[in-house]
Amino acid sequence: MLQFTDSPYRYFPPKPNRLLAWFGAWCNGRYHLPGSLHCISSLKLENVGPVKAACRKHGQRILFLPNHSTHSDPQIMVEAFRQAGVWSFFMAAYEVFERDYKIAWVMQRMGAFSVDRDGSDRQSMKEAVRTIAGGKNALTIFPEGNVYFMNDRVTPFLDGPAYIAMKAQQEIEEEGRILAVPVSIKATHVTDARPQLYQLLAEMASALDVEISDEADIVTNLHQVGIAMVQRNLKMRGFLPPNPDFGDLPGLLKSSAQLILERLEQKIEIEPKTKDDLMDRLRNIRREIHKVRANPEREIDHAVAATWADEAIIAFRILSYAGNYLSEKPTLDRVGETIEKMREDLYSRSFPAYANREAVVRFGEPIDVSEKLAAGGKRRQVMAELTDEFERGVQAGLDEINANNTHPGAKIF
Repeated sequence: MLQFTDSPYRYFPPKPNRLLAWFGAWCNGRYHLPGSLHCISSLKLENVGPVKAACRKHGQRILFLPNHSTHSDPQIMVEAFRQAGVWSFFMAAYEVFERDYKIAWVMQRMGAFSVDRDGSDRQSMKEAVRTIAGGKNALTIFPEGNVYFMNDRVTPFLDGPAYIAMKAQQEIEEEGRILAVPVSIKATHVTDARPQLYQLLAEMASALDVEISDEADIVTNLHQVGIAMVQRNLKMRGFLPPNPDFGDLPGLLKSSAQLILERLEQKIEIEPKTKDDLMDRLRNIRREIHKVRANPEREIDHAVAATWADEAIIAFRILSYAGNYLSEKPTLDRVGETIEKMREDLYSRSFPAYANREAVVRFGEPIDVSEKLAAGGKRRQVMAELTDEFERGVQAGLDEINANNTHPGAKIF
């Protein structure tokens, strides 16, 4: 997600049309995915057998939970379901529907409906529970909530999907079982894309007036550009900590994000909870900003709330960087993801794909939600345990894909 949207929330319900959905999925696989926007030249399914068996036995009472590391993930899942013969609705951020009414119209006919991630969206929750409990359509939710450009490592899952699965299971009681399926999506380069990436990095360095060396390794050059981005964004807004240590970029990012959040909490008059981490605090801040900007009766506060939103997006971008993700294993894939993310953050817009990739979609073993509820325990505890299991399942699938990846994307840059 590039920017937070604070237009008044309007619920977009699903308006499924099987014929149009079939045609849309066919066009997606034939033209859209391989096209210049996504450059997904091929798609490979793994471990689809257990999912098909679950559908035959339990109907479509299935919640699919894929990771979300690229902007191509929804299109990849549509093609994966087409190949697997599965019909699934999608829960999507309402910002996507707001961007283009034509795209929104198509999405609704393909079974997508909106959710307000910054508010209490009862309509969306009811639709999600009704969809799974009904058994006619599966449901797909991206539990990371945003695109983080880290295809080898999942970020902490939100607990909303676990709540929806539990609620649906409670509604149908003994009539059937709700299954949750972790899904691992991996987009990997099938060509040597280093020339394109060097060019993109050079363009960013030029925009930031940074000199990079042809003799230095790619991680060092990316580090230099990253430091320049941090200096530019934070210094212009007065959020650069005193005596910044630019040699410790992860530490600098964390301290900068904390400084931004502390000032926002003071302005909005929010008292952070002791147990909340920085991302939890950011979500609380976003909820309050959203309430102000989406309320027409508080028009006089909209201008100042817009500046708060700008500061919040800076904090979000900072927190979305994992300090050792690239240096831990600088493969072509990870370098590409890091450059994509930095480029998007620098220019505040998304870009088409720059090289051909193969998408691998690995379905995890279905998790029986009824068994988790039958084991007992407090609802919040069961929800946390389910969320952890979902997250571990997706990560295990990514590890399995990476262990067998022989494409250029898996090679050290």
